[in-house]
Amino acid sequence: MKKILLIATGGTIASVETEDGMMPGLDGKALIERVPALKEICEIDTLELMQLDSTNIQPEHWAKMAHAVEDNYDKYDGFVISHGTDTMAYTASALHYMLENLKKPVILTGSQLSLTEEGSDAPDNLITAFTAATNDRPGVYLAFYGRLIQGNAAKKLHTEQFYAFKSINVPEVAVLKNGKLEYTAEYEKYLKVNSLPSSGDKLKVRDKIDTRVAVVDLVPGYKQEYLRAIVDAGCRGIVLNVFGSGGIPGENSPGNLLPAIDYAISKGVKIICASQCINDGVIMDRYEVGVTALKHGVISGGLLTVEAMVAKMMLELGEA
Repeated sequence: MKKILLIATGGTIASVETEDGMMPGLDGKALIERVPALKEICEIDTLELMQLDSTNIQPEHWAKMAHAVEDNYDKYDGFVISHGTDTMAYTASALHYMLENLKKPVILTGSQLSLTEEGSDAPDNLITAFTAATNDRPGVYLAFYGRLIQGNAAKKLHTEQFYAFKSINVPEVAVLKNGKLEYTAEYEKYLKVNSLPSSGDKLKVRDKIDTRVAVVDLVPGYKQEYLRAIVDAGCRGIVLNVFGSGGIPGENSPGNLLPAIDYAISKGVKIICASQCINDGVIMDRYEVGVTALKHGVISGGLLTVEAMVAKMMLELGEA
């Protein structure tokens, strides 16, 4: 049997009822003991890394998870990270970029209901995650509702429904059917043209993170002064959530933001654009409002999610 390490970080999956509401209280061993079917899939060890609601997970915790994989890399065939759902897409994106030359599976999972609650989705999600961890498919993935999603393509779309996560602009990796993961033909085609480059055989952890990144959602009436204030506060990177396929108000609008963008870039601030639409990303060179913004120095985020852009930018700024 494959040997898999469960890295426990807390989250809803490990929560128990308290006077102040649900909060993490179960350790990794308790998670495994409550799902006996896991012992039929693989041999499991547990590492108690932290017990946090994922709202409290910060970039320094991403580094701890990445190094936990690194420190145990030669001892295990794969890794499962139990995690709260609210920021799991950020963590999955971060680990996707932090774990270079990864030759083993790292699977994040959690649940919408605690493992202690009747009808919880936690057992099925854990079974999906550990099945994926034994399948020798290297990379960082998110396992939820019987589906596997590439780490930097996941987004949480539901606060209550079990089908909480969706793969954005990347085909679903695999679906669990009759206890086996079936990898989708669409994802196999995607990999042929989008495979991640590997710079070597040895695992490398990118752990230099600059957290001075802000996400700005444009709304009609957004003022130049707001963007300038973010820059003056010390921000080094901005993910600008723009309209449609890449719309930023320009010279033809009373809400012209181009002078503020010029100011930000003159201060060395990197601005990458994402679409407020969930699917299809930004196509900055389609309309005049996008083309003009490109000329002023913004960068197109293409098909990446906001979560992936944030994590990628923090790493790039940290290494600059």
